[in-house]
Amino acid sequence: MFTNYIEMLMHKAVYSTDETWVIFAKIPWYIWFFSQWDDFEEARENLHDAVESVIMYKILQKDDKPLIQEISDFIKVKEVAYA
Repeated sequence: MFTNYIEMLMHKAVYSTDETWVIFAKIPWYIWFFSQWDDFEEARENLHDAVESVIMYKILQKDDKPLIQEISDFIKVKEVAYA
């Protein structure tokens, strides 16, 4: 489930470049989820790592901010779908 949630977020990623051709990757509505690199694959991989790290940190800290509620809701919907 955790991997599915991260992949769902990664599908919503937005990529852009600046005048120096640095690739910026971000998940628009989460300010913590961003990355930049010289090539697309590295930017995507770093964004994936950032998403995973923030989620794990919030889970370990028992942070009850909306992100965790979204994860819980996502897992509940998937559990119902597989039932």
